[in-house]
Amino acid sequence: MNRFFSKKYLMDALFTELFNAEEFNEQLEKNYKILTKGYRNEFFYKNTLFNKLVLGRYSLTTTSAFSEVFVGKSKADFVLINRSRGMVYEIKTDLDNLDRLVYQLEDYSSAFSEVYVVTSEKNYYPVYKVVKQSNPTVGIIVLTENVSLSVRKKAFENDSNLNHEVLFKLLRKKEYEQILSLKFGCLPDVKPVQYFKTSLQWFKTINIKEAQRLVFHQLRQRNDIEGYEILKSFPMPIRWLVYTGNFKYKELREISDKLNLN
Repeated sequence: MNRFFSKKYLMDALFTELFNAEEFNEQLEKNYKILTKGYRNEFFYKNTLFNKLVLGRYSLTTTSAFSEVFVGKSKADFVLINRSRGMVYEIKTDLDNLDRLVYQLEDYSSAFSEVYVVTSEKNYYPVYKVVKQSNPTVGIIVLTENVSLSVRKKAFENDSNLNHEVLFKLLRKKEYEQILSLKFGCLPDVKPVQYFKTSLQWFKTINIKEAQRLVFHQLRQRNDIEGYEILKSFPMPIRWLVYTGNFKYKELREISDKLNLN
């Protein structure tokens, strides 16, 4: 099942000599229906969040989404950057346990002011208990039976746990250099072995909310949105897969042509 919703399977299926768009779409619908009805795994949650939030509520021109983002010692399932506002969504399916949730929420709160747990109806109360005891500002969203996102507990903006070092480590070297150049007009003139540490020290002198805003701006720039508006014409079950597949515009057009989306 997971194999069907992978970039490799998608490309192998699309570019075989015997490819038939009608048969492919039938198989796609059939397999996604299985996920919807009986196997709502992490991919299903991510694809739903992407379709409902990025393509539905926001826009690809103002919003970027990321998966598997390291924040402190945890790995965030789904991160959304809308202009200079960042939100993290920790997914807890019926296949997951809640053993590490307290520590995950603690890590996410050190970089993001808005944190949500996305879970099933079955898991709502167990998640609610953990959130209430550990971090009451965290929100909870339930993925309902009819595949809607129901906000059962709204997240409250919380800046009290923000941490410069955690924010800094979200960045690549080129990204934090752009921030330092913008704020200080130059970069540290030190030996290579001291460069990261000195850069972090400079970054720590920036007001924490401004530092967060600057980091989110850099993250937002990572996604090249050229051609991604075409995503809305793709079958809903593979939009997240295509978005995170690092496809070039030419490849997107080829896939579109193969699927007869024009």
